[in-house]
Amino acid sequence: MNSPSPYVRRRWLGHEIRRLRGEHGVTGESIARAVGFPRQQLSALENGHLGPDIDLVSGICDYLAVGVNRRTAIMDAAAEGWARGWWAADAERMGVRQAIYADLESGTKTITEYAMVLIPGLLQTPAFADARLRSDPARHGDGFDPTAAVAARTHRQSLVLAAGGPRYEAVIDEIAIRRRAADPVVVAEQLRHVVTVCANHRSVIVRVLPLDASVSGHSAPRSAYSIYRYRDPQGSHAVAVDTLAKDLIHTESSEVDPYLSLHSRLKAAALSPDASIRLLRATAEHLAPTEGVPA
Repeated sequence: MNSPSPYVRRRWLGHEIRRLRGEHGVTGESIARAVGFPRQQLSALENGHLGPDIDLVSGICDYLAVGVNRRTAIMDAAAEGWARGWWAADAERMGVRQAIYADLESGTKTITEYAMVLIPGLLQTPAFADARLRSDPARHGDGFDPTAAVAARTHRQSLVLAAGGPRYEAVIDEIAIRRRAADPVVVAEQLRHVVTVCANHRSVIVRVLPLDASVSGHSAPRSAYSIYRYRDPQGSHAVAVDTLAKDLIHTESSEVDPYLSLHSRLKAAALSPDASIRLLRATAEHLAPTEGVPA
């Protein structure tokens, strides 16, 4: 989890190269010609596509006479943008969308999530994850393997919960704990798992947003999302927004800030961590009472 997210580093690098061009008043066409690279390759670099060419980045820094400190930051981002994390080799089997989330989780200082209708993937049990991953095969490609996907999800959770991992906070809508998104026994064990994780890991805090909560400004989230803050020198951040067809990933402050503001309102309206744990326990008991404990 300590290596920076390659995706986020590529996005930062592309933004920095565009900013450099703007500061010097040069077009993409002219700088590509000056450093001897195709314009399409420069466009790929500026758009954060896979594999920034180190020679191209170095040539841009030379041509624009970038200062030592700024050049070091740019070249570091170029090198880190090339990195292939553990998720890359098995992306198709675990699901390309899950691989993107694994990338985004790498190198985080904090992960903050709002879960609208399902328990977040980073808190899911293998049984619950398996039920959900098999429930909608249309979301996955031909090479998708549910068993590999469950194993990857479990591995992601272990990285977050490991010593030195990020601080993790989630606001879970009450819909997500009331809805029977799998067999009732599986859901009950899932809710108990969340309780256990919170009890055993001080870095994990879960709050439930009640259905009747009064959110400041009558804010109504339109989708689940995840907010990431990184350990890199630039203090980068990103937001991944869950949609039916494709996850949207934002890294610009103008796109991230509205989610930070929204989340602060949701968090303020949610139950306290202790009250949330009590509700999770009670819901689990209602679904599948433990032996000797009244429902």
